[in-house]
Amino acid sequence: MRPMLNVAIRIIRLIGDIIIKNYEIQTINIFNKKINISIFIEKINQNIKNIIFQNFLNIYSTKIIILNKKGILIFKYKKTQWIINPLDGIINFIKKLPHFAVSIAICIKGKTEISLIYDPLKNDLFTAIRGQDAQLNGYRLRCNNYLNNKNLLFAINENFILDNNININLIKLFIKNLINFRISGSLSLDLAYLASNKINCYIGNNINFDKFIAGELLIKESGGLITDLIGNYNYKYSKNILAGNSTIIKFVISQIQNISK
Repeated sequence: MRPMLNVAIRIIRLIGDIIIKNYEIQTINIFNKKINISIFIEKINQNIKNIIFQNFLNIYSTKIIILNKKGILIFKYKKTQWIINPLDGIINFIKKLPHFAVSIAICIKGKTEISLIYDPLKNDLFTAIRGQDAQLNGYRLRCNNYLNNKNLLFAINENFILDNNININLIKLFIKNLINFRISGSLSLDLAYLASNKINCYIGNNINFDKFIAGELLIKESGGLITDLIGNYNYKYSKNILAGNSTIIKFVISQIQNISK
């Protein structure tokens, strides 16, 4: 898998270069209505799509199937599938908030074998190979298995707040216990930061699997867990995810059960 990882690293850095170039040139023109935001983002995606395709021509000699699912680019060749999120954190990018990423997951025969998450601004590259641990810039990542209520930082998505009153009450309960919350606007970076112990837990509702498939392998290879909100492993279909170390997962599920009574 190492040669394929090296190819993926080259591609994800090329995508990052395109994003940084456009991040620097867009400046204030969007807000002066000199640039149509939708067209601007579409041009970036098209440039990214072209650079990926050019690289794939050097790897795969025969026809490649290309799909676009709600901003996710999927490249299929025989039993190999590349799932690429070219810009996770579009609103942050547009608002010049420096928190966005590129993610790549490579699946072979339906299993995710390689994943990458790249923050082009910080030049942070998170990688994972199935069965061979996770890394940040070449250094091994391990998800710590501890629970210290005074220093916990949870990341959530906006859908979790909007979903129902139980979730809102859960957040209120956690806040009373001095747990901090963030909505960062970039799911990929949230999961990468979880794998590297920068945050302790991620909770999200209504998330398509293609959006977090790269982060899934990264967390698992760092020793973390992903379940749905009741502790089962049905998150691919329920679209609700709870990620963290085993101690955090048990703690959050117990609180959800208590508040649901």
